[in-house]
Amino acid sequence: MAPLRYHITTLSFQSSFLNPVPHPKAGLILHCTLPSVGPPEGIQTPSTKQPTSSPMLRFSRCLGFSPIRAYHSTHHTASNVIVNAKTPEAILLSKAIEHVPTLGFSRASIDAAVQDLGYLDSIQSVVTASSTHSPEYSLVLFWLKLQRQKLYDEVLNPKLDFHAVKDEYDRVLYLINKRLLYNEPIIGLLSEALAQLVVPYNWGTSLEELHNLSDDVAFYAGDMSNDSAWYAKRLLFSSIYVKSELYMLQDSSDNFKRTRQYVDSSVASVKAAGASYNAVEQWTFFNAISLVNLIKSQLARG
Repeated sequence: MAPLRYHITTLSFQSSFLNPVPHPKAGLILHCTLPSVGPPEGIQTPSTKQPTSSPMLRFSRCLGFSPIRAYHSTHHTASNVIVNAKTPEAILLSKAIEHVPTLGFSRASIDAAVQDLGYLDSIQSVVTASSTHSPEYSLVLFWLKLQRQKLYDEVLNPKLDFHAVKDEYDRVLYLINKRLLYNEPIIGLLSEALAQLVVPYNWGTSLEELHNLSDDVAFYAGDMSNDSAWYAKRLLFSSIYVKSELYMLQDSSDNFKRTRQYVDSSVASVKAAGASYNAVEQWTFFNAISLVNLIKSQLARG
């Protein structure tokens, strides 16, 4: 078998059998000559998360790099950690989350956590030292990450009904509804949390966290896109989630029945979109900012 030969330059991803595909985050051009085995099926961009048996993972092992985010490794379960519960910041904020239902996403919740843990007041510096954001925003962001970790942990459960769902979009529907369900204990405080997310200097981190959620949903649902649909699906899932969360704030129906109906119709619309994914990629950035503006306008209405 011929030896593997490769060299790396910049900007996009290429091989002898692929058209150039832009790396969605930091990218490189990879010119690679593979042994004579033919083009693998289902090849995806370097950042696309893959099942363990995928050609992309076998390809990446040959090259010595992983195309998967560290906390979504399909090789090392222990690395799939969104929240490291052992850090001082996580210990403090996890305890503070327990006080959120009564004290809100506020410094008071963090103060109460310090007292519960028997720490000195100076321990709060672990929150401010690790972030340029306010303690209140750090608490909101930590709560969001906890919910993503919870969603991941649930998906790992082989007895979950989720694993009996075969259709990708039915899985998306299941996952979005499951994530919205996590909001119920703090539904009266959700507006307060959203208000923190849309403060201008928090936009970047907030949108990143939203993208990570939609990326999780797409991955768990089994998305195998390797073109502009990769971007488009995630944008659309982000949009559905944000709008559903805002809908949830106004929903007084039993068990948020109307919210679930809204999610159902929204996901069905994405499923029907099909070939229109290509057009969506062109306005990704615009709509990311539009989502922020939508949240702000809805909060202003109360």
